Amino acid sequence: MKRVLMVSTLVLGIMFSSGSAKALELNEKVSLEANLTWVHQWLEHRKGDFKDRDRGSLVLDGRLNFKPTEVDEFSLRASFAKENGLKKVNPFVLSPNADDLRDDLHNINGRSRDHLQELWYKRTFNLPGNFTFKATLGIIDGTAFIDDNRFANDEITQFMNEAFVNNPLANIVSYDYGGALELEKGPFHLRILGMQSKTEESENSRFHRKNYNYYALQLGYKLESALGEGNYRIYGFTTSKKFPDWEEENKKARKGWGVSFDQDIIKERLGIFLRAGFQDDSARVDYKNMYSLGLEYKCKVFNRALTFGAGYAYLKAPSKHEELRSTKAFEAYLALPIYEVEKKFTSTFTLDWQYMKDDLKEDLEDRRGHIFGLRVNFGF
Repeated sequence: MKRVLMVSTLVLGIMFSSGSAKALELNEKVSLEANLTWVHQWLEHRKGDFKDRDRGSLVLDGRLNFKPTEVDEFSLRASFAKENGLKKVNPFVLSPNADDLRDDLHNINGRSRDHLQELWYKRTFNLPGNFTFKATLGIIDGTAFIDDNRFANDEITQFMNEAFVNNPLANIVSYDYGGALELEKGPFHLRILGMQSKTEESENSRFHRKNYNYYALQLGYKLESALGEGNYRIYGFTTSKKFPDWEEENKKARKGWGVSFDQDIIKERLGIFLRAGFQDDSARVDYKNMYSLGLEYKCKVFNRALTFGAGYAYLKAPSKHEELRSTKAFEAYLALPIYEVEKKFTSTFTLDWQYMKDDLKEDLEDRRGHIFGLRVNFGF
């Protein structure tokens, strides 16, 4: 009870504290964006070999944009975090908080680089026939180009579970060296992404982090109708052969494809999303196919714009996985605005609930549990 009272006091303190200021224009060419996000989550045991836990985190994200001309843009993004939330004690395969926390921001991708997430240059070309071509080069985030979705893509303001932020099976590389090409005409877009990163650390000491290449291509179509906006995307990806296979002797490429749809049902009020994905299980992977679906609903209560989101995800493991059969994830959140200043500075308080279940092989006990969360965000 004391801990609950302490957390409640902290939440109230944050809610009514003054915030510093969404997109601060320093001048015509330079702009600054920042987000301060506090999260506390409670893990409640239902079944499996783990205990009730609760952990918190505090993250400061910042982005500096410089546009010397109408067609040139430079961007720098960095993040600083206090604590790791539930990530160190999470018993499930999927993380209940997809945000980058303290350990995620140190030695990023094995590059001996801390905090710096993005540093890139973009050039826009206006081509004949009303085509627009964009080229981005530097340290980039692959999720900015592949598997985007209006209603399930932002762990700071929408869903927190990684199953809903991006398709985990897409293996998208973030915060590493690469380039992206974008071709747009009217409602159509074509995006090509190429990046280099390093494999994750292996428990087997014989395997050290190795450089590998990641390639992805996405086709998208934006539909405007009486219902509102709809976006329909299909993408495919592959990597170079740097991943240990199930016998841990050969190297196999990770490859697969996916779709990401979002569609308004009631314009500016109700929207739905759908994701589906498949990856080849020749390489060592946790899941071979998945789908997720859900909705976002906005309404006004006492002149306050509330946002409610709900989603369900199912991920199936390959039959040769040592212990896992499948994972099911549910999440629902209610975001309440605290206050807003001239549509630039915003502050939001979010109540979040998740339920996760890892179905394991017959000789192992399934893992099930609830995760209750509070999130407070200040942004400009």
